[in-house]
This record gives sequence, C-alpha cells and structure tokens, in this order.
Amino acid sequence: MERQNRECAHVYLIASGNYLVTCDICDAILDFDPVAEISVHKGQEAALPVLSRYRRIAVAFMECGSEMVARLKIDQTVRSRGGRLVLLGSTAEGEMERQSQMLRWPVLSRPVSTRMIMGHLIPPDERSGNKTGVCGLIF
Repeated sequence: MERQNRECAHVYLIASGNYLVTCDICDAILDFDPVAEISVHKGQEAALPVLSRYRRIAVAFMECGSEMVARLKIDQTVRSRGGRLVLLGSTAEGEMERQSQMLRWPVLSRPVSTRMIMGHLIPPDERSGNKTGVCGLIF
C-alpha cells in the first residue's frame, strides 16, 4: 500500500547508524524546512521498505557505498520519487577519497557541518555546485 505524503511537507529519509550525524542532519533539515517529515532508520535494509511507501522524497541520506546502491537499486527508488540521493559513512567516504569511478552520488563526509548538509538540501539548480573537481563533494 502506497503512503501519501502529508500535504505540502517534504519528506527526508535518513539511514545511518551514526547517532550524532543523524542528529546533525535532522537539525539542519528542520532549520531549512520546519514542516519537513523526516524518516530515520539505522540502516538501508530498514529504510528501503519505508522509502518505497512514499510517493515523493526530497533527499535520502543513506549510509552505504556505490556497490550497495547498485545492488539494492537505491538510486532508482529515490529518483523514481523525485528525490536526490546523498551517501554517507566510511564506505562512501573511502570511495570519494580514492575518486572511485563507481561513485556517482554526492557524499556527506565527516566532519559534518550544517553548511555541508544545507548544500545537499538546496536543489542542484539553486546551489553553486562542485567547483573542486573532487567526485562526491558539494560545498
């Protein structure tokens, strides 16, 4: 059964085992969008069934690397709901550092700042973009 989003509320999904990063993301989202609906899960396995129930997603912050995104088709699920995927966690950070060819999504790397999180909340056409040439980084 498909769940309808509350009228006018943007939905943000967070799948992370890092409590402090999750709290930082939640705080930044609520500062950016006070009426946001935020769905928080400890991992992507728990988040994917919930993600599939939403019609629209603004941004999905997922703690995983490119291999898991491809295997579970996370990017397709998020994109089919109009959302953007942002990776986080050690695997994604490692891919970014190695400039992995598999990495096709932005990465929220530690140490996390409100400014970095806000950069992922603003739609791509409204932000300054990645001028560093480093795969995955958004300032």
